[in-house]
Amino acid sequence: MNKDVPDDDASIVYYDGDYPSLEIGEARAEHAATLARLGILGDVPFYKERAAETGGPILEIGCGSGRLTIPLARAGHTVWAVDVSAAMLDQLRAKLEREAPEVRDRVHVVRQDAAALDLPVRDFRLAVLPFNVLMLIPDLTVERRTLAAAAAHLAPGGALALDVMNPLTLPMDAETKPSPSEPRRNPHSGNRYIRNTLATRLDERQCQRIHGWYDELLPDGKIAVTEYGFTWRMIFRYELELMLESAGFAVERLAGDFEDAPWTVDSRRMVVTARRASPFTAAPFTKE
Repeated sequence: MNKDVPDDDASIVYYDGDYPSLEIGEARAEHAATLARLGILGDVPFYKERAAETGGPILEIGCGSGRLTIPLARAGHTVWAVDVSAAMLDQLRAKLEREAPEVRDRVHVVRQDAAALDLPVRDFRLAVLPFNVLMLIPDLTVERRTLAAAAAHLAPGGALALDVMNPLTLPMDAETKPSPSEPRRNPHSGNRYIRNTLATRLDERQCQRIHGWYDELLPDGKIAVTEYGFTWRMIFRYELELMLESAGFAVERLAGDFEDAPWTVDSRRMVVTARRASPFTAAPFTKE
């Protein structure tokens, strides 16, 4: 998660309801519909396939509450799960307590800033930055440092996989009329809720503030209203490719979805697979 988002922000509290897992807990038909609307229905299978190709250990940057971490560990991979949010990592640890001991033992939970990543393992076979992680670092220099840190922790020839939204399909003007979600279920309380979303206009840094509030229906019929907000930075295709190249990666594939459709300007996502250059040669950079 974005390190500027406080641990008590509602977007963290409601995270598992907003982005449900089909593999952890009780999967519902509505979960698949939610993920399809978000364009991420196939993201966990995609990353599991990449992990099956490379083997472990796996570095997951921006692991959140473990929507990908736990399926990877269940598949037999050793995963170093890194996030800057203590609250998200607490949710991950709670889920791991409900897993079999052999699954728990495969996961190393680490709280670190990804841009200053320093782990004892430097021979990861695969690094993943799933579900907009790079966008949620709303600073170009910090994004580049994060990619360079990932490359520095990979074995020669190690793989990188990531996905971000395609900014050409996103609104860049201010969204001042609330956009309500479909009804969802708070996994912590079991109550139904709706997320209402607003957005600021894209600024000169390509950053946009996403904010709004949650309306949760309580058992007594009252509505609990909780505000949330975070900032992301839109990353365009050739900018992303240049960032990867300067961090020491060679892009192998850019797809428009998790089923490997060719990327077009109308694709909802940019799904990238890349390879660390051997020998590792990240380009130097300074503050933009």
